[in-house]
Amino acid sequence: MAVYVVGNTPEDIFSAGLLNSSIPVVISHAAFLTARGAQLLRSTNQYMSTTPESEMHYGHGHPSNHLVLDQAALGVDTHFTFSTDILTQARIWLQSVRERLYGETVIGRWQIPDSNPMSVNQAFLLATRNGGLALGREDIGVIAVDAVADLVVWDGRSPALLGWTDPIAAVILHASVGDIEHVIVNGEFVKRDKKLVVENYAELQDRFLEAARRIQAKLKATPLPPQVGEFSTGSSYGAVQQVDVQRGSGTGCGPSYV
Repeated sequence: MAVYVVGNTPEDIFSAGLLNSSIPVVISHAAFLTARGAQLLRSTNQYMSTTPESEMHYGHGHPSNHLVLDQAALGVDTHFTFSTDILTQARIWLQSVRERLYGETVIGRWQIPDSNPMSVNQAFLLATRNGGLALGREDIGVIAVDAVADLVVWDGRSPALLGWTDPIAAVILHASVGDIEHVIVNGEFVKRDKKLVVENYAELQDRFLEAARRIQAKLKATPLPPQVGEFSTGSSYGAVQQVDVQRGSGTGCGPSYV
């Protein structure tokens, strides 16, 4: 049994009578997906949201998610801890899947791969089209007649993208959010000429910082729970190997600011 399981698998939700309905259900992470869970997602046309950066961060990974990408989209988990953009998640996920499937050939059988296990276009679909489908919306994540006018316009002359030929590969493999020229949401500009279109943005930033400092102060004043004994799921804590990036004394770990 996986150490983080908290009773929210497709099997659990199906047993509660909530999976096979007209209401979209998105399984966050689905890191411990089983063959039965995958079958339930497909039979009910429900989706999982893989959040690769988060799943790597916490160590549980996503060992079977690459087998069910026809019922998957991408997520960031939380801006509190991880990257704030889907593009980063798409790139991490693409290379994570490639590492796993290429590795079976290169490391497992000492052979050179004869094909590409996952394309940039597939990563792009997970980041766009499949997000809309996960919500039961055919009109989101696609450029088409009668679709919602949500558009991202990239600067093809930015240093990262200059000289591109394959637009999807350029975005998935080379771009960053800094290369975005315009963003249109529901037909309205929210970013234009690489600047956010937000009224009184500086004032909003100041209000945010005031709230952030207040919350951070409360968190710093709250003692951390002891990481001994049992976790909330009943699993015990275990020692983790620490890396050393600094020659001689010290490890280069650095100070903690929390």
